[in-house]
Amino acid sequence: MALGVYAATPATVVSGVAAEAATVSNIGNPDAMAVAASVATTGMAEVVVDDIDGDRTDDVVAVERSTGKLWMYAGTGRVEIGTGGWNGIHDLAAGDFNGDTKADLVGVEQATGKLWLYPSVGKGMASRVEIGTGGWNGMHDLVSGEFTGDGKADVVGVEDSTGKLWLYPGNGAGVIGGGSTRVEIGSGGWNTMHDVVALDLGVDGKSDLIAAETSTGKLWLYKGTGTGLASRVEIGSGAWNSMRDLAGGDFFGTEEDDLVGVEAATGRLYVYAGKATGLEPRKQIGTADW
Repeated sequence: MALGVYAATPATVVSGVAAEAATVSNIGNPDAMAVAASVATTGMAEVVVDDIDGDRTDDVVAVERSTGKLWMYAGTGRVEIGTGGWNGIHDLAAGDFNGDTKADLVGVEQATGKLWLYPSVGKGMASRVEIGTGGWNGMHDLVSGEFTGDGKADVVGVEDSTGKLWLYPGNGAGVIGGGSTRVEIGSGGWNTMHDVVALDLGVDGKSDLIAAETSTGKLWLYKGTGTGLASRVEIGSGAWNSMRDLAGGDFFGTEEDDLVGVEAATGRLYVYAGKATGLEPRKQIGTADW
């Protein structure tokens, strides 16, 4: 199914950026909640959320801008899992690509345009493996999710030159499809969006997409169908251009995934609890300089 960003009828807005900003309570208690701890940061980028260490609770992973180090926030504090050089990697996405129950990372090397897989070994990353040979600098907003219904992590990304949204199916053994095997699931217009996020709000085992529209600042939900995306529904009314590094994951131990993002003006990290129809008002979980 090829649906562009224009193929939708907005529904009732259930959440906006300027909602409640209270400090989050001790609900759920997955690892990612430890971000609320007073851990010094110097500005983070490429925020992703998934179960990196395989303990069945989601973690937050991000690149420290000043050092290029990769940090994982799990348990009671952060752990360095990548020693420098990560400023040269962009469009980080997390998913279990090799079927070992731990979420791995994929990212594009800016200098070469290659796509690399970094397998997780729990509290760190194994040696990287090339899974995309050049040309990936022509894509942006890469995300990982389960879009085909086969239980294997896939990659979705926007093509710069066309604005099309492409699905690269994963095989569960550390390989994704490319070239003629990729599937178009969004026909143009996706260059008008920023911070595309994969998460499951319907608890149906199929990943959905959330994206912010640059021209309006609105937040849109595209439900996954297993073969593509349904028509979009508006779930955030304006002001989403003030957010960056949006990512999806389970922060409260509930069935629904949640959305996390950094407020650009303040560097604060906020979480928006997910529900079947959209998002709850936001709560602050990071007071450091994100």
